[in-house]
Formats: sequence, C-alpha cells, structure tokens
Amino acid sequence: MTAKADFHKKPNTREVCQRMADVYIVYAREDHSVAEKLYGLLTSRWDTWWDDKIAGRYAKAIENEMPKARCVVPLFSAASRAKDTFTEELKLGQKYNAEILPVRLDRSDPPYPFGVYSYTELQDWNGETDHPGILQLQRRIATIVPPKEKARQPVAILSGRIPLPTLFLSVSSHETQLIPAEAVQALRVFGAPTILASAYDTVARRNPQEMISALAEYREAGGFVLLDSGNYEASRLGTRRWKVRDLEEALSNTPHDCAFCFDDLKPPRDPELAVEAIVQAVTRDQSLTDAPILPIVHAPVSKRGSGYILDHLPAIVREIANRLHPQLIAVPERELGPGLIARAKTMLAIREELNTLPFYQPIHLLGTGNPWSIAILAAAGADTFDGLEWCRVVVDGATDRLHHFQHFDFFTYQTAMADSSVAREALRDPKIDFAGKVAFHNLDYFANFVQSMRDATKGGSIEAFVVGLVGKDTANQLRKQIPDIFK
Repeated sequence: MTAKADFHKKPNTREVCQRMADVYIVYAREDHSVAEKLYGLLTSRWDTWWDDKIAGRYAKAIENEMPKARCVVPLFSAASRAKDTFTEELKLGQKYNAEILPVRLDRSDPPYPFGVYSYTELQDWNGETDHPGILQLQRRIATIVPPKEKARQPVAILSGRIPLPTLFLSVSSHETQLIPAEAVQALRVFGAPTILASAYDTVARRNPQEMISALAEYREAGGFVLLDSGNYEASRLGTRRWKVRDLEEALSNTPHDCAFCFDDLKPPRDPELAVEAIVQAVTRDQSLTDAPILPIVHAPVSKRGSGYILDHLPAIVREIANRLHPQLIAVPERELGPGLIARAKTMLAIREELNTLPFYQPIHLLGTGNPWSIAILAAAGADTFDGLEWCRVVVDGATDRLHHFQHFDFFTYQTAMADSSVAREALRDPKIDFAGKVAFHNLDYFANFVQSMRDATKGGSIEAFVVGLVGKDTANQLRKQIPDIFK
C-alpha cells in the first residue's frame, strides 16, 4: 500500500469555529445553477458560503466573508475565465491564505494565474451525490476541515438508476425453484427493476444462450443487471475449476450494468494485506469491462475453522472505501456474525466506521432476502441487498414470514388481491405452472416491501417500519441489545 492505513485510529472531530465558513464558493453568474447545486450538497456537511446570501453591498460582504474562509472552491468555466471580478475574488482568497480547491465545469483553460492549481472535474455533473468528481471534492475539503456532520444516505446511486434502499432479486441455478433463464423472464414480465445474476450461469460450459438472451431482453426493457462473481455457486457446489478467467468470459458475453470483482473467499488475516488484495482484484477486473467493478470484502475465517474474525472488518471496509470510492461495497451477510442480532451489531460498527469519511459509502449485503433481516440490517446501516427468497420460498404477506414453497396454496387469497395485475393474472392462467404463480406472488410482496422501506427511510421512520414488521416485543429486544440501532 502506498500509505500505511491506521486500522484503529479514527479521525478526530474538529472544534467548530464560530462565524467561520469552511467552504467559500466563487463562481460566475452564468454558472449560478451549478453553484446552487454545489452549495446545497456541501452545506449539509460544512459551513458553506456563497454570494447568494448577500443582502446589501457585494464588495463589503465579500471583504467580510473571505478572511473567514478555510478553503475556496472556484468554478472554472469559460464564463468565469472572462470575468476580472472572479480572479480578483480568488486573489483575495490567496491573500488570506485560504486553500484553493478549483472545480472545472468545461474544457476552457483556468484563468491566469490559477492554472497551477489541480482541479476536480465536474464537466458532466448534474447534481448526483455519488459523482466521482463530487466524491473527490469532498475528500479534498475534508483534508482541510473535517465535516461537521456524518454523510447522509443518497436518494439514489449508479447515476440515479438505483434508489436506496434496494433489493436485487437474485437469479441462480443453485437452490431455487426456477431455472435462471425462466427466472429472468419472470422478472422482466413483472417489471422488477433490479436483479443479481451469477457469472457461474453464463459461461460456455453452462450452455448459457437462453440465459444471456433473457438478460439482454431484460435490460432492453429497462432492467438493471448486477453480475455476481460466481464464487457463491462454485463454493456451494464444491467446484474448484471456477477461476478468474471464468469471470472474464462472463463479463465478455453477459449483458450487465455493473459487476462484483472475483472475490477471495479466504482473505488474508492481516488487514493491510486484505485491503491490498481487494484493491488489486478490482483493478484487475475493471480492465475487463467498461461497467463499474465493485469490491467484495470477506471476513477471514478463524484459525479454528469455525466462525469469522470480525475485529478488523469495519476498518477494512472503510479503507476500501477510502482507496476505491466504489458505488457499492459488498459484504456477505453470513459473515457478519452467527445470528441476526450479532450481524446487525457488526453492520452498525461498519457504518460507524464509514461515518468518519467525508462521503457516504453505500453497503451491499450479499444473500439477504428475508424481510426481517433486510429491515433490521437497513436500520443498522446497510443500503442494498440481494436474495433468492422470491424464487425459493413463499411469503405470507399478512405476517411478513417465509414458508415452504409448497405452502403457497394457503396464500393464494393474497395473490388474488395483489397490487400487481401480473400476479393476479398469473394466478388465474392455467398455462403458468405452480412455481411461476408462487414467484409472481412473491414479487408482488417484495415490490411493496421495498417501496414501504424506501418511504420509511426517506421519511425518517425506519424504526416504525421495523416495529410494524417484527412487532413490539421483538423491537424492544432489538433496542435492548442494540441501543444505537435507531439513532
């Protein structure tokens, strides 16, 4: 690693200086809309000033505010380059020793003499909170002044295509009631927006033509495909042939919007070595596709061979976020602890560690499809999930409990009243087999479940959502064992 990571020390919070702006935005009037978006984004994290606040004489207000600024963020553009007032304002910032952190809005040259400063590219920024340039700018500001508040979960990630929180409905040839191609077709017909497909099912030796065609049709209909590495299926089936070259083949022939890297299921116990291995895996696999490659962090297996070593996991996840700034970091749910309470505690520790960063880092939990688990782990700080429950069991929508797949007969009355016309029609259609009817029943449930959780998250009522799901007694047990889960 280029710099040795400290896996124990967290950044100190700063003492708030009264009447001192952390960030001072300088811009040309033609770039007002961009400055307004930037101000709105930064002001939740830092004390931010821009001249839209001015009531009275501009010159006096600027002369009063600039000496207080810790750093100045000028918006370089063709419009600002042509304005003497813009450069004069920057010179004033230099006079008072403020750090200059420029951003560039177009391909024009910076105004003289400010071309010596390194800048952040925001040429294609439309207000996204997860834009690489915005994340870089926030990191640069944080090196000068730590944020006053922790970063907030964005409304959506991956260029706005994935609202948070989200459940990716998994498709796999292992432990499901539907073959992969049929599962993808069902998801397309239902209109499910996000799926997780396994690279294991798209390599040549698996005869994947139907699967690949189904994924292409799904994406053409507007669906988002997250491609998994295939290691889950390979490990469960005891397949030792599964190698990096298999993921390379899958990336070359499988329609996808992003993908997980080829993950090491038994990572080094040394945290620095573990971080370096993940960084190298993401860098290697990113060369195989134009789509984003996302890291997977595994907890090392204990020396006794039972259970996982979790002491350094939160710091490893934080360091991966700091090194790679990925759209998502995945962690297998089963590796967070032996039970749901333990897993929620570990997830909370990961989120607390990530809160020390100047940007919000979304976390994906692999293999989390149980409604109780999703809701509780979302409250603990997870953002996206994936699971096979929709095509492996049947959900009782009245109790939010999972039952054996063959018990669907007892819940058909719920399907008859489903919100989805697809689910209702499938129940009556004799051409759709039992497995298909169950799948559409479950899809209707999970669509409503995710939307309700999303609404609760947006409205700040995730605690009420969890209580409504698990009941008061279970919620009280949660509060007792994890006091900080709803804070």
